[in-house]
Order: sequence, then structure tokens, then C-alpha cells
Amino acid sequence: MNKAESEWLENELRQVGWSRAPGAEGADLVILNTCSVRQTAENRIWGRLGFYKREKTKRPFKLAVMGCMGERLKQELLKQAQHVDILVGNFRKKDFISAVSAEVRGGLDPDKPLLLTEGGEYVFGELHSVSGFKAYIPIMHGCNNFCSYCIVPYVRGREVSRNPDSIMAEISRLEKKGIREVTLLGQNVNSYCYNGDSREQDFHLNFSGLLERINYNLKERNSLVERLRFLTSHPKDLSDELIELMSGDTLLCRHIHLPVQHGSNKILKSMERGYTREEYLSLVQRIKNSITNVSLTTDILIGFPGEEEEDFKATLDLMEAVGFDNAFTYRYNPREGTKAFSMEDTVPSEVKQERLASVIELQSRTRKGLQRAKTGRVVKVLVEGTSKRNKRELLARMGSDEMVVFPGSGKQIGSFTRVELLSLKGNTFTGKEI
Repeated sequence: MNKAESEWLENELRQVGWSRAPGAEGADLVILNTCSVRQTAENRIWGRLGFYKREKTKRPFKLAVMGCMGERLKQELLKQAQHVDILVGNFRKKDFISAVSAEVRGGLDPDKPLLLTEGGEYVFGELHSVSGFKAYIPIMHGCNNFCSYCIVPYVRGREVSRNPDSIMAEISRLEKKGIREVTLLGQNVNSYCYNGDSREQDFHLNFSGLLERINYNLKERNSLVERLRFLTSHPKDLSDELIELMSGDTLLCRHIHLPVQHGSNKILKSMERGYTREEYLSLVQRIKNSITNVSLTTDILIGFPGEEEEDFKATLDLMEAVGFDNAFTYRYNPREGTKAFSMEDTVPSEVKQERLASVIELQSRTRKGLQRAKTGRVVKVLVEGTSKRNKRELLARMGSDEMVVFPGSGKQIGSFTRVELLSLKGNTFTGKEI
């Protein structure tokens, strides 16, 4: 989401007279678009703020901090980083564009920081990609789930779904720029629900309806966009209607990122995830029964307050039962402002680390087994670039979100081709073009 919004921001800044600086050291305006979902993400921003504080002793420039840290910390951030000139939350980004447009004409107060964190409402941009052949398109914003460990609903607000006509218009504009793959984004895409103006009475469009509409439109026009993805799905909201759609002949990649977070019902309840272990496994079974060669990835959160050894083992058991193609694994750390922040952090740091290491080892073993079973297949890939290790090899992404390298020419970058998977090198396939 931050990548998409940053590209929209760059496009908007170009419209009001700015151009990209060759590097941070030579910029007149530096913008840090921040994330608060993990403490490590915020720690990186504090490190960057220290760097720019030193830079400000060498030359004048404006420093803006934008996004979830601005929304979460507000004036507290300015107290700790007094060299920040502009602080912007998630709902005042349009106002930021106006402010820095005035900056070109010398309209900002040089002695007083501009605070854009109160009020406003989220506004979807019209264009979220400025270059390349892959694009991220936000279709909804915010989250209504309030999982006990998660800061997102507090910094992104309640769910808002984007007008489908606006989504289709953006895809059409991106086609003209040569985009070949589109990823639809939302904190929880499955809860997309648009009710709005239409010639139809009681117009209502859910997520599977939106996908069906986009897919039909692209195929009817024989569009350059040949691949659709979406991120991220909440297990309690992924419908059988969507599963049925993905099982058919569509442009949708047969890949679903389906964060389970944990395998213990006790911990899932404490996390307020809204489903049980059994319900998750039942959903996975319906997906696998319907969608041939589907790729499933997930998130695993280790060390949540109250996690005991039997809860941890339940997570390992669930991972083995599902057989995830990949998993993003992380240790729990308290996020101030969430319900879980007041819970006692009962799992010692060293135990969290040991359990996390076991999860990573199991997932690595599972992934290797699944990948070995895929050798010999012929798959459609999008060529993304040349291999860092060998410039005579191309790096391409499969519909399953896995990577393959194969001999080829740089002229193929940005195009689709078919590749036979021959072997594995680390987590990357080697192949040959068919």
C-alpha cells in the first residue's frame, strides 16, 4: 500500500512542479512515507530521521514525515524530531500536495512546522504507478476487524471501498503505459463492498463481483494486462463465490495470501481473529479442492501473550497440515494503542526466538518439498529483469509468486513467456524457455 501511495504522491508532485532528485543528499524536499505495522518498521524511520538531522547541518531542505507514524504519533513525533518540517497523517495527503505546491512559490512558514494530522478523509488517487510494467492499485482502505495485536485500524481508519468505475479507469490508463500485471490492494480486499450511484437500483458490488467485472473487461478488450493479483485476504471473509471464480478461466493468478497468524484456538480467540483453526483448515480444503495448482502463502505470529508450548505445537501442526508455499514469520512485539498492549508479555524473548527458528525451519523444509514437486512443469511467467548473478539470464515471476531464472535477452523484460522448470537453486527455479 505504501509503495502504491508513494508512486501516486510522486505523480502528483510532478503535476505541481517538482521532479525526482538524483539522490536524497541533493533533494530540496525529502519525504519519508512511514509504516507502523511492526516496531522494526518504525525503528528504521527513526534511523533515517537521525541521518537527515545530520544532513540538515550541511544544507537547507524540507523534511516531511508522512503516513502511519504521523497518524499514530502526531505531535509526539515532532517533539522527538524537531527538525521535521511537515508532518502528514493518512487523511491529509491532498492537503500536503497543496502545501508543497505553495512551497514552490515560497508559501510555507520557514520557522513553524506544518502539522497535517487532524481531520480530513481518505481520498483514493487516480494513478498509483508512474513507471514499469507492474502496478499496485488500491481498491479499498482501512480495516474494521480490530485484531487485538494490530495497529492498522487505528492509523488507517474504517473500511472505505473505491468506486469500481475509478478502478477501471485507472487500469485503462495503466494499459497505455505498458502495464502487464495489476495487483489490487486493500488491508482486507475480501471485504470490498461498494454501494453507490448507478443506473441499477440498489447497486451493490462485492469483491468477487469486482474481480469478475475487471476480468471480463480485460479479456473482452484483449488487454495488455494479462495477470491479476490481490492482497491481502482475511480468512473469515474469503467467500466460496471467490473460490469458484478463481477456479475458472480467468486472468487471476492462482495464488492466495491467507494470513492464519496462529494454529491455536486459544490464541486465535485472544487475537480476535474471528475464526477457529477448524474453520481455517476447512477453508483451505475448499480452496485446494476447487483451484488446481493453487499456491497458498501466509503470516505466522509467534510469541503472542499467553502462548504456551501446546499452542506453539498447534501452530506447527497446522503448518504441516496445510503445506504453505511460503510464510512470512515474525515475533510478537507490543504496539501501543492496540488491545494486546495491556496484556502481559508472557513469552520470554529467547523462547520467542527458539520457536520462531523452528517455524522457519519447518516452512523452509515444506517449501523445498513443494518446489521439488513442481520441477518439470511448464508455466507462464512475467519477465521482471536480468539475474544479478548472470546478466545472460532473465529473472521472471510465476503466477504462484515464485521466481525462475532462465537464459534469455534483456529485450524480453516486461513480457510474458512460457518456461519449463528444470531444477532448484536456493529458493529460485532454473528453467528454459519453451
